[in-house]
Amino acid sequence: MKLNSFAPLPEDDDELHLPELVYWASLGDVEQVEQLLAEGVDPNQTDNKGYSALQAAAENDHLAVVRLLVSKGANVAYKSEYTALQLAEMAENIEVVAYLKSL
Repeated sequence: MKLNSFAPLPEDDDELHLPELVYWASLGDVEQVEQLLAEGVDPNQTDNKGYSALQAAAENDHLAVVRLLVSKGANVAYKSEYTALQLAEMAENIEVVAYLKSL
């Protein structure tokens, strides 16, 4: 999702309604994720469809965020439709897959 001064914010964009941790994890923003976790946000936070921050980071190939979430207690075995590992495998995110399999 790219936003600029010429594009109005879409009112029905699901990304605009994600919980903060899930949103920043999906973008791979380590600093924002660290800040939210330091503020006490649950590392297992999910959106209203059960999509977790760890799943978002794994699916979008953000290894640093995956490692951070796991280190803060994110449940690697959590499964909504798919686990974080399954999403990373489907997206062919080789480093994330290797890391999650090593746990």
